[in-house]
Amino acid sequence: MRPDHHLRVFCAGVVVAVAVLVAGCEVNLNTEGLSARETKTFKVTGQPEVILDTFDGAIELHSWDRPEVEVEIEKRAMEQGLLDEIKVETQQQGNTVTVKVTGPSRQIRGVTVGVHISPTARLRVAVPRNSNIQANTSDGSIRAEAIEGKLAFTTSDGSISGTRLGGNIQLRSGDGSIRLDNVTGTLDLETTDGSIGVEAKPSVLRARTGDGAIRVTIEPDTAMTDNWELTTSDGSVTLTLPGIFNADLDAETSDGAVRASHPQIEDEANRRGEGEDRRERRESRRFLRTKMGDGGKLLKIRTGDGTIRIER
Repeated sequence: MRPDHHLRVFCAGVVVAVAVLVAGCEVNLNTEGLSARETKTFKVTGQPEVILDTFDGAIELHSWDRPEVEVEIEKRAMEQGLLDEIKVETQQQGNTVTVKVTGPSRQIRGVTVGVHISPTARLRVAVPRNSNIQANTSDGSIRAEAIEGKLAFTTSDGSISGTRLGGNIQLRSGDGSIRLDNVTGTLDLETTDGSIGVEAKPSVLRARTGDGAIRVTIEPDTAMTDNWELTTSDGSVTLTLPGIFNADLDAETSDGAVRASHPQIEDEANRRGEGEDRRERRESRRFLRTKMGDGGKLLKIRTGDGTIRIER
């Protein structure tokens, strides 16, 4: 018997063995899956209300100069049947646009050999710069750029990031980081598990994380119009403030130290006649309560386990 015949017999045996091993199971060797795209366009006037919801997938938002809302839905699944079960529902009532994507009622059964791709529906959205947006995904990241308005973003599992945003901003993540850059307005940020990083000029700031560090840089000429709060159950907090800033500071850590190198805090210590040793002890203790500048709204910082740093 020729060697190549032996090889064919061996390969056939492997195939039979695999077939017996996964008998009654579905085997899918497609490592890329199937995808389909569709685009929805809506004419709007003024400041539209946009409501977006996807069962699983990222949401990407950006602004343009057209009086239109355009939503591209990219669906992906391992097989055509699952792809067909991803449904897109759209509705427009006046200036309110709603796009909702629901996933398959079933999943691939049995054993999948190769890369498994869960059904997803990614949304890529273009809106007028001044837009009010509600965006929700059960599993995926949310990213937004150059939009002003009332923005409410929620993901059960994924990160949220934004740049050049403004207005009333509320961000919620069940498991993921939050990153904002060059942002103004009212900021209400919360993640159950993840870090928070902000570079902004907010009038109101509330940042809370169950597990992660908080790092906030406040731009010059920022004025508090209400109380601010930075809270983490487990992680450090670093707050960088302009050289001139008015607030009633209340910082405390349960396990760690509060350290301050901001000149207004040092000037206040000198005004009270505190010596160098006393000031060093005050800066490294577990709490720090003092008036910065002319005082004003409450700036509250808390961490259950970590160091708090207030710097310029």
